[in-house]
Amino acid sequence: MKNVMKKIVAVVVTFNRIADLKECLKALHNQSYKDFDIVVVNNGSTDGTRDYLDSQSDIITIHQDNLGGAGGFYAGMKYMFENGYDWLWMMDDDGIPDENQLKELLKYGEIGNPVLNAIVVNKDNPTLLAFGSMKPVSQYKDILNGSLFHPFNGTFIHRSVIEKIGFIKKEMFIWGDEQEYLRRIKANGYYPKTVTTAIHYHPKEKGKKLNVFPFIHNDICIWDKPKNLSKIYYRNLGYINKMYPIHWYSCYGNAARHIFSFAWRFRFGEIYKFLKYYRKGMRNNFES
Repeated sequence: MKNVMKKIVAVVVTFNRIADLKECLKALHNQSYKDFDIVVVNNGSTDGTRDYLDSQSDIITIHQDNLGGAGGFYAGMKYMFENGYDWLWMMDDDGIPDENQLKELLKYGEIGNPVLNAIVVNKDNPTLLAFGSMKPVSQYKDILNGSLFHPFNGTFIHRSVIEKIGFIKKEMFIWGDEQEYLRRIKANGYYPKTVTTAIHYHPKEKGKKLNVFPFIHNDICIWDKPKNLSKIYYRNLGYINKMYPIHWYSCYGNAARHIFSFAWRFRFGEIYKFLKYYRKGMRNNFES
């Protein structure tokens, strides 16, 4: 293991995806810029990940219970901060950094950009983005693009930002921690940008979206999360929209979209659950 006081640390959060993790780590070891350390936060994996990580001499490992992506990145960020690193480079285990990703991020970070992200492309079709827009990647020519920021997928943050805004909100567990941190970054006067020459390969966005208006396919949608975990998403959404509203109507307008969408599908039990946990989030109540 290299000196833990090095300038840059890559933090990878993993849970029961040992094959993906190995591919991610291989890509990290193959970076053209070599001067960084690797920390893997293992969220209680049961697929042999713990034994594999313990056999690696060039990786710093944090084993903990499954605290979700939020708890995993919180642990990695805390380690980075307490051990004196200058830059934090973040990713999930199913992301693959291009060999020049760190070199490109560092190049633009060192000229005064404290919050950067790689451009996240579809692992199976790199001509398209992995999240959001269906426009070809080739259309994004700007070296620094402010509209493509997909946090915790090749995210590069300077410690000065963390000193000012604090750590990730670990209580969020999953689905929202990255957006909460991005909105907090912006609320504190930073301008996050995506380096389009730094590429991060990631599986295409998963999950099911519902159209708010019946039988009309458009961009007014809501996420339909698995029933056993949807309460986490509703709670986190309520917190984000209350704390960092994009518009004056963001908090209650978002609630109305969900209620309307569930109502015309006769999912009245889901409306009750949504209202209960959305209100919890608005009140910063993260108790189960």
